[in-house]
Amino acid sequence: MFLSNLMKKLTNKVFSKILITYSATILLTMFVLLLVLSRYYTEVIIQKEMDASTRTLERVEYYLQRKDEHIKNVMQELYLTRDLIFNDIAFALQSDYDTYLSYRLDMYSENSSFVPNNLNTFFQAYFSQDSDINAVSLKSTSSDTEYVYIYNHYKWNKYMDKKMPEKENLTGHLDDLQLQQVKWEQEKSTFNNIQISRAINDPTTLKKLGDLTVFYDIAGMQDLIRLRKSQFKGTVHIFQRDGNYLYSSDNGNSTVPEPLKNLAFETNFKKVKWNGKNYYINTVADDYMGYLYVGFIPENDIKKATIVHKYMFLSTVLLSCIAIAVTYFAMRSYSRRINKIETAIHEVQGGNLQIRIPDSREKDELTTISESFNDMLDDLNMYIKDVYVLNIRQREAEMKALQSQIQPHFLYNTLEAIRMKSIADGSKPTSNMIYSLGQLFRYSLSSKEIVQISDEIQHVKEYIGLNQIRYPNRLNVTYEIPETCLDGKILKFTLQPLVENYLIHGFQKETNHNELLIKVQRIHQDIEIVIEDNGNGIPLDKLLAIQTKLVEGATTSEGSIGLSNVHQRIQLKYGQEYGIQINSIEGEGTRVDVRIPAARREQIQHV
Repeated sequence: MFLSNLMKKLTNKVFSKILITYSATILLTMFVLLLVLSRYYTEVIIQKEMDASTRTLERVEYYLQRKDEHIKNVMQELYLTRDLIFNDIAFALQSDYDTYLSYRLDMYSENSSFVPNNLNTFFQAYFSQDSDINAVSLKSTSSDTEYVYIYNHYKWNKYMDKKMPEKENLTGHLDDLQLQQVKWEQEKSTFNNIQISRAINDPTTLKKLGDLTVFYDIAGMQDLIRLRKSQFKGTVHIFQRDGNYLYSSDNGNSTVPEPLKNLAFETNFKKVKWNGKNYYINTVADDYMGYLYVGFIPENDIKKATIVHKYMFLSTVLLSCIAIAVTYFAMRSYSRRINKIETAIHEVQGGNLQIRIPDSREKDELTTISESFNDMLDDLNMYIKDVYVLNIRQREAEMKALQSQIQPHFLYNTLEAIRMKSIADGSKPTSNMIYSLGQLFRYSLSSKEIVQISDEIQHVKEYIGLNQIRYPNRLNVTYEIPETCLDGKILKFTLQPLVENYLIHGFQKETNHNELLIKVQRIHQDIEIVIEDNGNGIPLDKLLAIQTKLVEGATTSEGSIGLSNVHQRIQLKYGQEYGIQINSIEGEGTRVDVRIPAARREQIQHV
């Protein structure tokens, strides 16, 4: 019951939920990582052992190939010594032992040299230097005659004791060639010797005369394997291509392990199960000599890394506990701070607006929330204190707004009364100026944000008309506005500031050749308005400054506030691809291009 209540209490807290989730994630991740690393480590160890096995087998293969290469060289020398192959060896293999001895004595008596050239000298010259050779056999194909030259009598006798327990057929041990008339070669198993044979053919007829067999002691190969034992685990076995079992490093055990029977003659690696245990078999096939070298390794010998696996497991558990403990203590601190924030919120809900969350030295999101919460309460208290004052000020502002609406109407009505008085008094120019000024005020009082192009053009005409009355015959204005563009929509007060900018800075009062062009045209889905004059123009450095500030969206110089205002209003309304562009040549004139979208309902709002 206690554990149940504790778990329920923990799961009701957000940080406890996070801790449980985080802990479960850490444990799962660490143990998955342990499993992956364990398998990977095992595979690495197995691969390392297989590589060591392969290197050992290749060393054994190289060892026997060197022996075979030596015999090959001996055979070449044998055939190159024509007197020996034709006169001595060929005669020995085709005759019985007594006949051959008589022949040797005759040849020796006829030879002028004191050094005989026969089987004894040849075997002594080419085989006596290799301490691994136990004996060399020269056996006839046409008869049972066999000549055996023994180099290591002790090892050879032990070998013969195993092969022929009854020795009555053995002619005895001589210092030179020994004749054996027994068929011991039929016994193929040679666990104390590795034999390598080569056929001897008649150099003239190529007819096979016999076989030269060299019996190598396995001690040298065992020493080689023993030196590799620190790196290689398991046993080495050698088979002939036909499956005959030649050698085992397992203390001379001549019994073929069941998994090694009927192995394919190929270089391969496989895993087998035998007597409830796993074994790895690594094979190297020597096509030249016809030997199959086999490494036989029990899996239990490879997996000596069990203690490493235990250390990995303990390390994983320890690191997981440390990670969970660090997380717990870190999150407990955050949990306490969250509880303070939660308590303060409940106090505010209860009506206590004087509560504050204590400041923390931590600079994180919870500190930001606490500070924002305290600032909110300060602002709330300030708002409660000032609400009545704000209400009074709001009413005063509303009254002033009503007054500001009344004053322009009063001014417009007063201008209209003055205009009527001017007409009555016969001052028509004054009347026209008052009328134009009154139309400008009327346009200004309109609450629309978007107007028709025709209205904006009319407003510009009224403004230009005032200046034409002021400077008669000094300004000539040309309007190129198609009828199809008059119904287009445009922001209010777009063109008048641009014309005003010209009249203030570009208009030449001393000449009557001032020309102003106002042109409206539609280009695809946009409307372009051109205001071009032949006035004073703008100096290059000032023009570059104005163009740069228009691109950057900054307010231009004091003399070009109208340009900046119009440009920013257009871009805010329609987007960055619209606005104004200005180009000017000092002393020749200025051109301002205004680009706005054609009336698109999704972009233009009527106010």
